Amino acid sequence: MINTNLVLMKENEETAKLSTSFGFDNIFFLEKDFVLVTGKSKKDYLKNIKKAKQKKLLVLAKPETEEMLRFLIERTAVDIIFGMEKINPKDSVHFPRGGIDQVICKLAADNGKVLAFSFNDILCAKDVLIRAKLMNRMRFNIKLCKKYKVKMFFSSFAKNKMELRSANDLKAFWCCLGGNNSFNLLS
Repeated sequence: MINTNLVLMKENEETAKLSTSFGFDNIFFLEKDFVLVTGKSKKDYLKNIKKAKQKKLLVLAKPETEEMLRFLIERTAVDIIFGMEKINPKDSVHFPRGGIDQVICKLAADNGKVLAFSFNDILCAKDVLIRAKLMNRMRFNIKLCKKYKVKMFFSSFAKNKMELRSANDLKAFWCCLGGNNSFNLLS
């Protein structure tokens, strides 16, 4: 198993050394190894994805709505999608609304998309209730992903060096959320 740390910051030597000392084999930096695409419309997303693919970079997306999530899974060349837990502001009375359902999971598995989970979302939650809600939604999404055999990825998604965590800490947290032993699929 290759441990890969994906961080949302530009490349710098200090972060790379720190990540290596934390037990990671690889570190992927924003704009060097991958691109985080955004857009207000489907056309914007497609244009930004096309630019990233021309540079031969990994493409990540963080959708804002369920409609955009489905579009990204069905019709785009996005490699990794994360942040699904933040799409819906409120949970249902009967179940957590984690942003994905069985239809999305089936489409993601069929199209070879990777659904990622961000430790940074939990770490930077404003209060305990939001943190608990995010963790509950992640557990629910992980169960769905396992059931429909969707590829999953868990990483720090750190925005600065203070948000970095060790590979062992992330692996333990991933297992607590219900993930399997292989928490990292990038090579």
